Amino acid sequence: MLEEEEEEEEEDWLTAARLEVLEYLLRRYGNLRAKDLAQILGCRPATIQPLLKRLEGCGKARCLKVGRSQVWALNEHLSEMIYY
Repeated sequence: MLEEEEEEEEEDWLTAARLEVLEYLLRRYGNLRAKDLAQILGCRPATIQPLLKRLEGCGKARCLKVGRSQVWALNEHLSEMIYY
């Protein structure tokens, strides 16, 4: 039982870290496709997509249709933006 709890905590921590990295990349580089984010992080878009959906679900990001592509952007007001 203890091992399962530790695995859950590690997974939660890892997911939170991944979400923070995605937020940072969107803040730093602006609107990006899931494919672009995956390329930056060295993984597949299928790995990134659920995390982006999670950010969208909690209101931190949104998916925009640009031509035939879908790009992801942060839901931030200019006054709240942090520049790195």
